[in-house]
Amino acid sequence: MRGTSACAVLLLGVLACGGEGRQAAGPLMEGTGGSGMTLERPLEKVLITCPLGLGEAKYGTGLKGEPGDSEVSFLASVSGCVTVLGSAVTSATLGSETPSLVRGLSCADLSRAGAGRQVVTWNTAETSTVLMGQSHVSVQEATTLVTQTGKVLSGKFQGATAVRTTTYLTADVEKGCRSAEGLKYLKGPVTFSVTYP
Repeated sequence: MRGTSACAVLLLGVLACGGEGRQAAGPLMEGTGGSGMTLERPLEKVLITCPLGLGEAKYGTGLKGEPGDSEVSFLASVSGCVTVLGSAVTSATLGSETPSLVRGLSCADLSRAGAGRQVVTWNTAETSTVLMGQSHVSVQEATTLVTQTGKVLSGKFQGATAVRTTTYLTADVEKGCRSAEGLKYLKGPVTFSVTYP
């Protein structure tokens, strides 16, 4: 390595320098600049991936076939995180700080239930504020996958894209939606990743 500055040779200066202090956080890559600061993006798109997790979705007013308003909250914990930077991040908790009111929500559009601003708290005590927007629901026989994509607005991994996939049992979804009170709770495995767009 011939880099002259810790931030100049890191895979991603924002991650390594945290925006405030300078601290090396893993394998280095040479910068392209001479005298000035040069921040390079990693060769790999994936910054971090957390393959193990458990998520819980709660609906204040049970979801049914007909659209209605409901206060929705989502919380998850993930672990086994691997990063190309070799940083100390190994786990995180994520979700909405407070329930958000979603209007016109029904069992037919679960993808809207996890949208909005959410906070990720990493095991390093660093945080990321993520705005979850685009969602997709895929029913695969026994399982229903809800994939949500968002942008890291601030904090660790600022500017990156976050993707969260939660897997629910289709039987749990159908049972809740057919019940008298409607679907009020779902629980299932979660994966979470942060990538460059």
